[in-house]
Amino acid sequence: MSGALSGEAKAIDSGFYNGSHVCNGALTLDDWEFRQEGSSFDVFFRKTTASSFQKLELVAQDTDGGLLLVDRRGRPWIAVRFGQNGDSLQGRWLTGQGKPQSDCEPFTLSRSESAKARMDRHFGLLGEAHPTVETVRTVAEEQQKLPPIDLLPDLDQQAYRQRYAEAAPSFWRRFYDAERKRLAELPVAPPDARDRAVEEMRAVTSLTLAPEGSLDRNGAARQAALDFLRIVADRLAASGRPLEALPGDTLCERMSTFGSIDVERLELAVGLPVEYWDRAFTEDLLQKAQSCKDGRTIGRLLSQSYPDIEKRRKAALWLREERERLLALPLTLTSFRDTNGLQLSRDELRRNDVSRMAYDRFLGAPLETRRTEMEQAAARELQEVFGGDSLKSLPLNEARSQCDRLVGTPWGNEALSRLHKTCTGMAEDYVARSVRQVFQEQVGRIEAAPRTFAGLEANNWFLMGTGDVRGIYPPTALVTEFNGKVADARAEAVRIATGEVDKAFAAADPVSDVTTSPLLQCGRGTIPSHESLRPLVQACQEGSRALAARRDELRCQEALKASGGGSGLLDAAIRPKAAAGNSFRVRQLVCEAARQKVTVTFPTSGMLWWSKQYVEARLPAERGRDQVRALRWLIEPVADAKGEWAISRLESKTGEVALPFPEDSLLPCLARQSLCR
Repeated sequence: MSGALSGEAKAIDSGFYNGSHVCNGALTLDDWEFRQEGSSFDVFFRKTTASSFQKLELVAQDTDGGLLLVDRRGRPWIAVRFGQNGDSLQGRWLTGQGKPQSDCEPFTLSRSESAKARMDRHFGLLGEAHPTVETVRTVAEEQQKLPPIDLLPDLDQQAYRQRYAEAAPSFWRRFYDAERKRLAELPVAPPDARDRAVEEMRAVTSLTLAPEGSLDRNGAARQAALDFLRIVADRLAASGRPLEALPGDTLCERMSTFGSIDVERLELAVGLPVEYWDRAFTEDLLQKAQSCKDGRTIGRLLSQSYPDIEKRRKAALWLREERERLLALPLTLTSFRDTNGLQLSRDELRRNDVSRMAYDRFLGAPLETRRTEMEQAAARELQEVFGGDSLKSLPLNEARSQCDRLVGTPWGNEALSRLHKTCTGMAEDYVARSVRQVFQEQVGRIEAAPRTFAGLEANNWFLMGTGDVRGIYPPTALVTEFNGKVADARAEAVRIATGEVDKAFAAADPVSDVTTSPLLQCGRGTIPSHESLRPLVQACQEGSRALAARRDELRCQEALKASGGGSGLLDAAIRPKAAAGNSFRVRQLVCEAARQKVTVTFPTSGMLWWSKQYVEARLPAERGRDQVRALRWLIEPVADAKGEWAISRLESKTGEVALPFPEDSLLPCLARQSLCR
């Protein structure tokens, strides 16, 4: 084969050629690379309806009529001839026998930039942040004719393939999102503005303005075009100047661009959303479609789909009426609450056969601005409630619950949930303000209060009181701040009050049972156990214990004198029984009994050897009765145990004495400091 390589081809510089050819009436795209060395061609071709290229690796051989491109087995594929200076290639596809294919037309390819340069230029378009309609149209046209990735240098192919896979979808998404927003905001009045909006919508719903130039084969592009059409149609209907359909005499031409037919494709071909097709319009459309190539298919589609089309039309009409009703409501909290945030109930939507998509389209999005305005007005009303005097008597812990009354229970309603959240935020701010106000008032009272025991007691011991905040416990940070502000005043007051307590207990009469002075009662747990109050609490506790000890000692001495026992007996011990070893001291018995209001005496009877010694316990009188209640036991010295006596027997009982334990246990109980009940 090397001897047959083309001399003509060697005179042409290596380069790229692109164009198209037609076989069997189908357009096929061509991208070729010619390499001078070896006179070889990489021939890539694909039908416009295909997604990938086919490839032939061919070499050129000289013939009388030009060049013959053959594969490695010698099979002829294409006859070509270079144009002047190699700026073009004219050719004809051949049969396996080297004859022109009768169903393929002659073609001409033009010399072009390299595949890499073409892709780089295309990436420049895809990178535009705000693509215009003109840019999008150029991209759509170029995407139909992009070179195969395999024509790029080997080391660039993977990177370019990945880059294109990311850049192209991103470009179209940016355009679709921006155009939806633009069409939703373009003015539709006066008439010339309306015409411009319609003109732009018609441009961006062109059946070829899509990736690779086809709405038919790209669902995302088709949905975007439907969105554009519906946005403008709905806005014009709301303005009172509805959109007109595209001219009926070009319907068949537009329908011919679709490979299949459904209602959405029919909407795009007609240029008017089905929600605006009444019966007369649909009948006219049915009549016009009869002349189309697929007229019978279109007729069958309309016949089968008309019930749903009519349902959608009626639902849209009802939604537009409801929208006008809701738009007429005043901007108040009541309006917002009673309409669930300018939204219709599920039951209403179900009764009127309204789909979620239709609801969002005719009511959700169109009311968004009004909903925001009404929500803001409702929030201002709530602010007035929490900023006014109507809640002054309300416990602070019930402030949040007011939101259920004012806003209602959201139950999954996004608009009401948002307002309810706003309300609870206001309630929490109201509580925080109220607590801080109380905090400031208490700080002021403490700073003005005397630094004395009385000043502490009258002002909650200079601690932050919770009674004034109506059911709310102040946050830790606020309590810490409060303590910081009053710390010096509290410390000084505690120091002075501690001195007052010490003096009061030192001067107190231990004999008196009645202590009306708050200072002498401070040891009874009336002072909170706060760290800063500990010195005062300790002084009260120690003073109370010391006073009690002095009182007990005086009572003990008085009881011993009144008992009638001599020093020998008072220094002795008494056993419950002669054989028992667990005795108790007589002095202890008398003193401990006195502490429990029981009087112990030691009467005697007889003389000399016939003298008998008794111990008597007189119990306190029962409430409301003056009857004497006493128990008397005979006690006798214990043999061989000097200074010890033993209870012999219960000698007598005066009055009604009913003890919850054996009577013989009373004296040991009293002596051992037990509470004898």
